[in-house]
Amino acid sequence: MYRSPFYVNGGKDKEMRIKVNGIERDVGSRRLGDILKELNVDYTEGCAIAIISEMRKEVTNEFRLKTPAGDARIKIEDGNEAVSAFLRVYSDFRGEYGRVSWKNDEVTAIGPVSTEMRVERGRYSYAKWDVFLGMGGYDPRITYLCICKKAHEAAYGAPDGGVIGRITRGKSIIMKLKEGDEVEISPVEAGVEEKGFVTTDMSTEIHDGEEIYTEMHIKMLKEAPMSCEHFFSLTRRGIFDVDEVTNTFIASSGLKGLNLPEENIGHRTRYLITVRNTGTERGKVYIYKEDRLSTPFHNVLGEIEKGHSLVKFARKGDKIRVETTPRWMMVVGKTQKEAEEFLAREGISQVRDGKKDDDAVVVEQDPDLTMDVIEKGSVTTYGVSPESVLPVKLFRKEAPKTVWYFRKVTGMVTKPIGRLKVFFTVPGMIVLFEGQPSEAGLLVPENPPKGVVERGVLGVTNMAKTNRGVMGIRLEESTEYGPTGEPFENTNIVLKIHPFTDEVAKTLSRLKEGDVIYVREVE
Repeated sequence: MYRSPFYVNGGKDKEMRIKVNGIERDVGSRRLGDILKELNVDYTEGCAIAIISEMRKEVTNEFRLKTPAGDARIKIEDGNEAVSAFLRVYSDFRGEYGRVSWKNDEVTAIGPVSTEMRVERGRYSYAKWDVFLGMGGYDPRITYLCICKKAHEAAYGAPDGGVIGRITRGKSIIMKLKEGDEVEISPVEAGVEEKGFVTTDMSTEIHDGEEIYTEMHIKMLKEAPMSCEHFFSLTRRGIFDVDEVTNTFIASSGLKGLNLPEENIGHRTRYLITVRNTGTERGKVYIYKEDRLSTPFHNVLGEIEKGHSLVKFARKGDKIRVETTPRWMMVVGKTQKEAEEFLAREGISQVRDGKKDDDAVVVEQDPDLTMDVIEKGSVTTYGVSPESVLPVKLFRKEAPKTVWYFRKVTGMVTKPIGRLKVFFTVPGMIVLFEGQPSEAGLLVPENPPKGVVERGVLGVTNMAKTNRGVMGIRLEESTEYGPTGEPFENTNIVLKIHPFTDEVAKTLSRLKEGDVIYVREVE
C-alpha cells in the first residue's frame, strides 16, 4: 500500500483539496508523482500532465451571428449610445425580425427592430466591416443592424454614426448572405481563463486548489467511421504525439500521407478533432484551441470531453495520454481467446473463423471499422496458427520511407499484423509479393545491400526501376542480387524475419502464387 511522505508521527499531515481529471480529491502528498500514487491515478510515463493554478472568468465583448451559411463574429467597441441600444435589443433580432431585409454593394442590413435612440441626420464615414445601427426613414422604431461591406459615406440616422463594432470572423459568410436569410444574434459566452502549464516532472509541487489533468478523454463521432479508425490507429499506444503547435491548433503527423474519404464536414470549433482528407497534408490530425471556418478538406471525427487544458498548454514534442469513447474495437493480433474476452467486456459477440483454437492468432476481422462493429454487435475473427505469423524487425532508422511504404501496403499502418500476397516464386531462392507502384513513386534508394544479402531479408525495388514497389524475400544468400532479383543499387532493404529458421524457410519455399502470409513487428 502506498504511503505519502507527509505522514508524521503515525498521522497524516494537513490535507489539501485539489481536482484530478475534473474530480475533487483530498490528498496529503504535495509532489505530483506522490499524488498520482496516493490516488492510484492511471498515468503513462513520459506523457505531459497539465497543472492549472488559477481559473477566472473571461470578459467577453463578442457576439455571434448565426446564419444559414455559418457563424460570423462581431467585436463590440467601447460603450456609446448605439452600443447601449444594441445591448438592450440584440435578442430581438430573431424570427421575422432577424432576417436580411435588404442589401446592396455597400451594406447588408438585418432587422428591423425598435430602439429609442436619438436621431442624427449627419453623414458619417464607414470603414469596410464596420457594424452599425441605422434607421429606416430616420425612425428609431425601424432600426437595422448594418454590416459595411465597402467603405463609404452616408447618413443612416443613428447618433455619432451608430458604429457598435466590427466583423472579426466570418467575413466570407457575410458576403454569401441573401435577402430573406434568417440570422440570430447572441453573445459569445464568457469562458474561463486558465493559468497553467504542462510538465512531465514528477517532483513538481502541487498547491491547494490546483487542478491536475493526466489525460484527454475523447468522444468519437459515428458520422466519421473511417476518420475515427484513422485516429484509433494514430493513437494505438494510447498516446497523441504533438508534432505541431500554433495559436489555433495542435497537430500530429504520425499518419500523414494516408488517403481518407470526405465524411462529416462541419465547423471546426474549439476542442473538436479533424483529419485532413486531401492534399499534401492528408492524414494529418488536428485538435483545435480556437474556432476555425468549416472546409471540405477536413473531416470532423471527435471532440475533447475532458482534459482541454492539455490541448491548451501543449508544447511541440509533448505526448498526451488519450482515452476514447468508444474504445478501439481492433482484435487483430490477439489470440482467439483474448479477442473473445475483450469483445465480451465491450458487449460484442464473437464468431470464430479459420483456425478456431483459443491460442490461434486473429489476423483478420469483419467488420474492420469500430463504428461498424458497434452497430452490428458482433465480429467474425479469422485465426491462423501462431507459427503462421512471421516475426519481423523493421529497419525504421535505415529505411524510413521504405518502411512507411511497406506498412501502408501490408496494412500495418492501421493493424498490428500485416498481410503479404504472393505473385511469383523461385523455389528455394526468392518469394515475390505484390506491391503498389502508385505508392512507390518516391521510394528513393535507401539502405541498399552491402556485399551480401542474407537469407530471410525482405527488400523492395526502388523508384529507379519500372517494377518499383515489388517486394521479395531471399531464401538463400546472394552477393549479386537483392530479394526482388534486382541489382543492389535498385534494392531497399526494409526488414529481416527474426528468427529465420530452417522451418520458416521450408514454409516460404512451399508458397505459390495467390498465397497469403502474415507478419508482425517485433523489437
